[in-house]
Parts: sequence; structure tokens; C-alpha cells
Amino acid sequence: FNLQKVVDLGLAAHVAICDEVGEKAAKEFHIEKSLVKMKKEWESLEFLCPRFKQTTTSTIGGFDDAITILDEHIVTAQAMSFSPFKGPFVKDIEEWCETLMRVSDTLEEWVKCQKSWMYLQPIFDSPDIMKQLPGEAKRFKQVDKHRREIIKGTKEDPNTLTTCLRNEKTMLQTIETMNLDLDRVQKGLKDYLEAKRSVFA
Repeated sequence: FNLQKVVDLGLAAHVAICDEVGEKAAKEFHIEKSLVKMKKEWESLEFLCPRFKQTTTSTIGGFDDAITILDEHIVTAQAMSFSPFKGPFVKDIEEWCETLMRVSDTLEEWVKCQKSWMYLQPIFDSPDIMKQLPGEAKRFKQVDKHRREIIKGTKEDPNTLTTCLRNEKTMLQTIETMNLDLDRVQKGLKDYLEAKRSVFA
């Protein structure tokens, strides 16, 4: 396709229409490229699984990098959803926005879960606490079991996106349940310590 072809087709008489079509095509192409670029960036993003202190288990590293990219992509995807040129990509944009929001919810719950677990793990590693708070200790062990299963799966496939979306919504629901249990454990521990303080003021 060259300039002679343009002249032969008589497009010079329809410059305004050509401008409009060209501009629309360019805007649509920009959206298409942006979607591909965002998805490509997640392909190389992986969680790290460093060993936790002197234990036999690991924690998850790489949350900060994931959250940084996630925030940027959510803004970009939401801007696309308001674009008048989104027509050919409406379904793709909607699905990508849903994916990003699910990843966001999962990361938020996961960060909270790991923070609570790291605080409670050394405490419930104590035989005395295990004996004094058997109910909370049992609940904590159950959470730890699920957490180790998630860590194992993450080591097998550390890709951040696929890990957060593992088993569709099950991953998010599992971590949400773990957080509820950890909240109960912390409440039980707090009540126990308050009772001790009242005796040994």
C-alpha cells in the first residue's frame, strides 16, 4: 500500500473521513497494545519463598512489586473502560478489570494473613502457650496447615498472577477464612494476657 494507491483510490477527496477513521484505528490499536503489554508484565512477575527464621517453613516475598504493578494496571484498565474507543475490546477490558480486582483482594488478604501469622508463630511455638490455650493453638495449627499448602503450591508455580487466581475464587476465600481464624486466635491470646496482667499487676 503506497501513495500511488491512495491517489488511484481517490482518497484525497475524503481526507476528513480518512482522518477520522485513522484516528479511531490508532486509539483502538493503543488500547489493544496496552492490554497485551499489561498481561505480558505479569508473565515474569514471581513470588519469592524465603525461609522463615529457623523454622521448616517459608513466607512469601514480592508483595510490594506485585502491588506496585497492580495499582498502575488498575488505573490504566479503568481508564480504558471509560474510553469511547473501547468498542472492540469491551469484553477483554471487563474481564481484565475483574482479574485485577480479584488479585488486589487476594493480595490484601494475603498480606494481612502473613503479618498475623508471623506475629503468632513464635508465640504458639511455645509448649506453655499451647497448653494454656489449647483451642487457640488448635485453630492456629489448622491455619498453619492451610498456609503451608499455599506455600507449597506457590513454590511449584511462583507466578504471581496464576498463584492469586489459583482455583478461581477458592484461593481468596481460603485466605479470608484463615484471617477470620487468626483474628479469633489473637482475641483469645489477648484475653489470656489481660487475665494474667490482672493477677500479676
